[in-house]
Amino acid sequence: MSNEPPLPPDSSQDETSILAIHKTVMEETPDPHEAIHVGPRWFYYFIVAALIFGSFYLGRHMGEYGTQTHIGFLSQGQETSPAEPGGKAEAQPAAAASVSGADLYQSRCSTCHQADGKGVPGVFPPLVDSPYVTGNPTIPVAIVLKGLQGPIHVNGKDYNGLMPAWADQMNDAEIAAVVSHIRGKLEGNKADPVEGEFVARLREELKGQAAPYTADELKAVGAKQ
Repeated sequence: MSNEPPLPPDSSQDETSILAIHKTVMEETPDPHEAIHVGPRWFYYFIVAALIFGSFYLGRHMGEYGTQTHIGFLSQGQETSPAEPGGKAEAQPAAAASVSGADLYQSRCSTCHQADGKGVPGVFPPLVDSPYVTGNPTIPVAIVLKGLQGPIHVNGKDYNGLMPAWADQMNDAEIAAVVSHIRGKLEGNKADPVEGEFVARLREELKGQAAPYTADELKAVGAKQ
């Protein structure tokens, strides 16, 4: 009978398996992917369209932030004199408050055309040194009253958008004030102001114009005046 100790079991297979597991665990993980994923193109078009629409909407409906609004409400009231014996009190109109073209411009126009009147290239045309503004006064008044749509060429650049009508939002004195400010107070513009009576006459003459004017239609309107 042999006294030799028994041989240990063959462990080469187990060692191979353990090394394989360790090798898998010790392998470096791949670096994260750093490429920029852009979204669908229609989403960006939607954002741009929403910003443009929002600018027009706010410019038309946000109203004024100054004290002029409250002064205007006071000026629309009437003061009454003491009643005469046997009769009714006679209504006396209050003095009309002055209208600030600068305030109207800041609240109604600067959102699109900017505070300096230079507009946004390719989006909103400039009002500074524009023949549509400083030329025949009929043109800017007609634009403010009825709006402007379609392509227009100003100072060497093309624009194609929509300006809303303000005839229902501002009275004759307000339109005269803001147009006078644009024509004569913006940097570089030195054209003559317009009067409320001039605006009132044009409002009556142009009342049949339902849609905003195009550039060609404006030329025809200016030629008639």
